[in-house]
Amino acid sequence: MVLIGTASLPGARYGKLNQDYVLVEEMYSAKQLKSLKVDQCYIAAVLDGHGMLGEEASRQAGRAIVSALRHCAALQRAPLASLPDAVVDRAFVEAFEAGHRAALGVAAHAPSVYTYPQGGRGAHTFVLKTLGHERAYIDPGLNVRVLEYGTTATVALVQGRGVAVANVGDSLATLGSEQGGAYHVRLLTRRHWGGDAGERARLERDVGKLVRLEDEDGYLTVNEGRLSGYQLAMTRALGHAVLSQYGVIPRPSVQRHTLSRDDLCLILASDGVWETCSPSEAVVGLCDLLAQGQSVPEAALELARSAVELSTAASPDFGADNTTVAVFVFDDILEDDGADDAAEAAEASAAGGVYTQLGLASHDTAALLAAPIASS
Repeated sequence: MVLIGTASLPGARYGKLNQDYVLVEEMYSAKQLKSLKVDQCYIAAVLDGHGMLGEEASRQAGRAIVSALRHCAALQRAPLASLPDAVVDRAFVEAFEAGHRAALGVAAHAPSVYTYPQGGRGAHTFVLKTLGHERAYIDPGLNVRVLEYGTTATVALVQGRGVAVANVGDSLATLGSEQGGAYHVRLLTRRHWGGDAGERARLERDVGKLVRLEDEDGYLTVNEGRLSGYQLAMTRALGHAVLSQYGVIPRPSVQRHTLSRDDLCLILASDGVWETCSPSEAVVGLCDLLAQGQSVPEAALELARSAVELSTAASPDFGADNTTVAVFVFDDILEDDGADDAAEAAEASAAGGVYTQLGLASHDTAALLAAPIASS
C-alpha cells in the first residue's frame, strides 16, 4: 500500500508568483494493470523554476518529463525493480531531455509584456525587445534582463519495492526509514552546485575559466561574454539557452533503492523546504503528523506551511521562498491510523487494490483526493 500527497505554496518572497510545480501521475490505466498483471508505477515530479518565465519552464518541463516516462516502452517491459540500471538511466536521460526541450520552447511564446515578480515588492512591468542577437525584457527604467530562465527537476518512479530517483539542481529527495526505534534518512539525489567536487571538476574540464564557482555559497558565476556576472545557484538545470554554453547541463543524476520493511516514506521537495529543515527533521516531522492522525495530503501541506512559517520568521523582510513537497508513505507507518483510513485501506486491499491519496498537478494547491486504485 502506498499513499501520496502533494502541496505547493508561493511563500511571499516573490509576491503571488509560484515558480514551483508538482505533478504525480500513474503509469498504467486500470485496463493495462489487468492485462499486464503488474503493480501500479507512480511518477512524481517536483520542479523549481527560476528567472523570468521560470514558472512556465517548470510547468512545461514537468509535464514533458512525466509524459515521456509514462509512455516509455522500456519501463513497461518489466517491473522497475528488475530493470537493469542502464535501462532506467536511459529512460530518465531521455525524459529529462524532453523536459529540457519543453522548457526551451517557452521562449518561443514569451509574452510581449510581462510583470515580474507578480504581486511582489519591487515588481516591474517589462517589455520584450530584440537587442542585436538577444531577446531581453526591458523595464521603464531601461533595466535589461536577458531572456534566460530554467528549472530544477526531481523525479521519482515508485513501483512495488522498486524506487528510482533522478534530479538536476537542488530540489532534493530523501528516504525515511525506522530501525531499532530510531529514524534514519538516505538522500536519493545529488545536489548540483559549486560545493560538489565532481561538478567542480566537470566544469573546469568543460568550460575552464568561462565560469567560477563561489567558495561561500557554491554559486556559478559567468566570467565573460554577454552574461558576464550572471549567477546561478546550481550547475545543472533544464531550459537554459545561454548558460548551457557555460556548463549548465540537463543530464540528471540517478539513484535506485529497493524498499524494505523498514522504509517509511519518500519526500521530494524544493529548496523552500530544505532552507528551513534537514532531511532528518522533514522525516520526523512527517511521521509525527501522520501519528497525530493527519492524512498524507494534509501532512504534506503542513510540511510546506511549516517551512514557510519558519522561513518567514527567520527573514521577515526577505520572506519565504516558493515551497513544494511530494510525499510517498508506505504502509507500515499507518498501522495505527484512524478507523476510517484503516477501513478504506482494508476495503481496497480486499478488492486487490492499492489505497492512495493522490496529489494532483499543482503550482498552489494541496490535493486531498483519496481513491482506491486497481492493482494485480
